[in-house]
Amino acid sequence: MSGGFRVVISDLQAASEVFTAESKTLAAVMPVDGPACPDGGSGEINGALQTVTEAIAGLNAQLSAVIAAHGQKLQAAHDNYARTETRLSELCRQLTLAGSGD
Repeated sequence: MSGGFRVVISDLQAASEVFTAESKTLAAVMPVDGPACPDGGSGEINGALQTVTEAIAGLNAQLSAVIAAHGQKLQAAHDNYARTETRLSELCRQLTLAGSGD
């Protein structure tokens, strides 16, 4: 049973497209090596700030990849439901033709 939820194939497709597009948007807002690093006034502080900004960039890239993966999963769910619907429609057609004596 579906627990009261209905899967709408077009909604899965639309959600997949949004996740894919937004993952690219998120990836584009941050430079690969992180945001600009301010000058902290000493080499030690600058090194620590650089490490933090690089970590931020890495987390942003990871989040973007996770969002893209969810988009791919939504697309796979869409494709699976679409194939199943096609197969069921074909089965119904075959059963209807078999029952009509043709």
